[in-house]
Amino acid sequence: MESQERTIGSLDIENGLTVYFIDGSSPPVAGRCQVRLVIWVPMQPIEDHFSNYPEPSQALSRFISLAGPGPVGFRAVKVRNFISREEVENKLDEIKNDFIQTSLEYLKKPCFAAKFIARRYEELCEKAALRCEYEAALKKHESK
Repeated sequence: MESQERTIGSLDIENGLTVYFIDGSSPPVAGRCQVRLVIWVPMQPIEDHFSNYPEPSQALSRFISLAGPGPVGFRAVKVRNFISREEVENKLDEIKNDFIQTSLEYLKKPCFAAKFIARRYEELCEKAALRCEYEAALKKHESK
């Protein structure tokens, strides 16, 4: 039996982002569940996020070509194992509240979205560069 994800809450924060809490817990096996809380913060990339680059509009276009259209997002998953069926909802609330107390301040920072997207852009550029180098090496090897 496969788990069905369902949104169990959301929280709008001061910097304009919304934090979604998603229950991805698995059904009970032998009376015990794996409680899985997914924290998702979607962000739509905009040109302002690329203001530290020489050509922000080109950086945004390249980001979209590498990441695809639509939002990107911060995602965290918190898992607790061997939880009784009766305790699943309480455990989800506990994990959610722990996250709010320990990590929400980080997500509230005004520059969070821009820094997150810039970091993701750098990762995607590095991955694309490695892919190009790999393909060039394959072509060189094939031509021998």
